[in-house]
Amino acid sequence: MYKYRVLVHSKNGDKMKIKEIMTKNLVTASPYTTLEEASNIMKNYDIGFLPIEKDNDYIGVITDRDMIIRAFANGKSAKETLEEYMTDYLITVSGDTEIEDALKIMASERIKRLMIEEKDSIIGMISLSDILANSKDDDYLEYVIAIFEPFEEVEISNEIDIPQAEVDEFEL
Repeated sequence: MYKYRVLVHSKNGDKMKIKEIMTKNLVTASPYTTLEEASNIMKNYDIGFLPIEKDNDYIGVITDRDMIIRAFANGKSAKETLEEYMTDYLITVSGDTEIEDALKIMASERIKRLMIEEKDSIIGMISLSDILANSKDDDYLEYVIAIFEPFEEVEISNEIDIPQAEVDEFEL
């Protein structure tokens, strides 16, 4: 299931499209791949992101950070499978999406990678690193900052009336 199916097409042919710089040959894993196997795949290919494929269909993704925060930091075994810890939706865009539009989606979703879809098939992936490596100016800096900005903290109002408990006697 796709969380978003955003197919943004270019209005101006002069702007760079993500299909010009996307990664085409994806390294993937299955939902039944163990955390240890996924870690080794990421290490061997020097990547931090794996699309999850099942029955020739992409069903989600997992990042190195997902594995650390959702699994290892909670004491989970490296023998557990990705199925429990993966993000089970994809955020996709068309290969004709302009770089700036892709960055807007990344910033609004606070993600660093997008899957590229054409005719209901995944054809590649674009990362923030790919975009920055191919940028010649600072036009995209505002989007990069937005992706990495911390979430705003919720301010708790002091105007809520909370009953106070009183202790008459206390013995140990």
